[in-house]
Amino acid sequence: MSKKKIIVILSIIILILILLAIRIIGSINKEKKSVKDFSTIKQLVEYDGHKYISEENSKEEDFEKDIYISFNKEPITENGITNQGSYEILIKHIAEKLLGHNFRVIDDEKDITIRIKFTENEITTYTINNDTRYWKNLLTNHEISSEEEEKTTNFEIKSQILINTINNNWEYDSINLGSKDSTSGNYEIYFDEGYKVRKINTKIYNIVFTKQYKNEVVEKITTQMNKEQVESVLGKANLVSDIEDIIGYKGKDVYIFFGNDEISIYPVERYNEADNQKFAKLVTQLNTTGDTNTFLNKLTDLYSDYETYYKEDNYVSLTYPLRGFEITIGAEENNGVTIYSNY
Repeated sequence: MSKKKIIVILSIIILILILLAIRIIGSINKEKKSVKDFSTIKQLVEYDGHKYISEENSKEEDFEKDIYISFNKEPITENGITNQGSYEILIKHIAEKLLGHNFRVIDDEKDITIRIKFTENEITTYTINNDTRYWKNLLTNHEISSEEEEKTTNFEIKSQILINTINNNWEYDSINLGSKDSTSGNYEIYFDEGYKVRKINTKIYNIVFTKQYKNEVVEKITTQMNKEQVESVLGKANLVSDIEDIIGYKGKDVYIFFGNDEISIYPVERYNEADNQKFAKLVTQLNTTGDTNTFLNKLTDLYSDYETYYKEDNYVSLTYPLRGFEITIGAEENNGVTIYSNY
């Protein structure tokens, strides 16, 4: 073969290699516009900014594939902002790629297992750690854990009726309240003694000291004092209602509120682990069964000291201010269990 032919053949080979290289580079740099543009799950995961680890046949029954990755963000930030969008973009992309084939996405570092099941080509199961409300529950748990503990103010209780009430665990029948003069709304009026009392079932809900009560309620505090005088003794109030012009403090045994020439006292509820576990179980059963009537009946049996209970048609409002939560069902928004700082 002549030297000239060899040069021509080599030139053709080099040209082919150059064209092939250009095509490969172009394919790599081509803008991805759909899941079809990706040939592997690995490419999808990395394109969405996460770390791909491996794939294998699923270890769990009813699933075909396990995809191990490391998400590039934590599920929720320290400021309480979830990264739901980033997670669900990847889930959507993988689901489109594996259409009709059940799979799990697993991040061992973050202890996250996402399960996706199809019926034909429609997703019918989407859970994270077996929780269908993972993102909402994640946000709720963060809000609860981030809630600042209420400041406790030290004050000595001087009122003997209040001391007796605390010592008898706020049991109405165990306390000699004096002579009842009348009833107004939810309150029994003890005019000469200078207080009124509200009870729920067997318990005293709160005691309100009126202008007629001349003695100290707590050390150096009487009903004759205005809010400025109260704060000069107890310090700046940490419980304030601008709407009702009321200030309050949390003590070791009681909450104490000042306003409208009265001093209103409520008990500080003690945490009961057994009751709390029962409450949690009732909420879980409600989420599972949706049986509102059974939930409400069992809840009011467990906690009979609710302040208000309003039920009409498909709407329910049940409030437990002393326990720090309320139940709302059937409203346009904010349905479910709302937890407050004294829970």
